Amino acid sequence: MGRMKDLGQKQRSTTVSNMRGVDNPNTREAYAIPLSRLVDMWRIKFEDTWIDVSELEEEFWMDASARLHRNNLMEEIEFRESNTPWARLREDA
Repeated sequence: MGRMKDLGQKQRSTTVSNMRGVDNPNTREAYAIPLSRLVDMWRIKFEDTWIDVSELEEEFWMDASARLHRNNLMEEIEFRESNTPWARLREDA
């Protein structure tokens, strides 16, 4: 059983290292940390302020926004006057 476990770990690390690249979530911090920690980090940085998502410049916060949206933890509005999405963390996140 020890050999099987070692092979599994070796295969996983080889697979992860072969996937290195821009679109690999294993190499991007906002996807590598637990979702609950990401929620806490967002809340500390932005509190309950509406954020113009198109103005996020740091890659980490762009990834964080995308991940939080995909997990239905953000509420979003678009005003008729512009196509700019504004978002904030849901209260129950």
